[in-house]
Amino acid sequence: MKEEDRIPSDEITALIERAEARALKEGDGEIITAVIKKMVEIERLYHEGKITSKRKLRRLMAIPRPKRHQEKKSDE
Repeated sequence: MKEEDRIPSDEITALIERAEARALKEGDGEIITAVIKKMVEIERLYHEGKITSKRKLRRLMAIPRPKRHQEKKSDE
């Protein structure tokens, strides 16, 4: 995964601060969903004994930036 496709830790920190302040902005829901899915995946792999090295764990911890959905304008 390319570095620019990852969500950096400072963006995750800012997201947590917005969530605590109840001031989420557009796109935050997609990031929260991606983080939760990644956590569930890591927990499953850990319990299955499939995380065998720190390198693999670091690779798994990278959270991909969600793709932005382009809004379709309807012609009325």
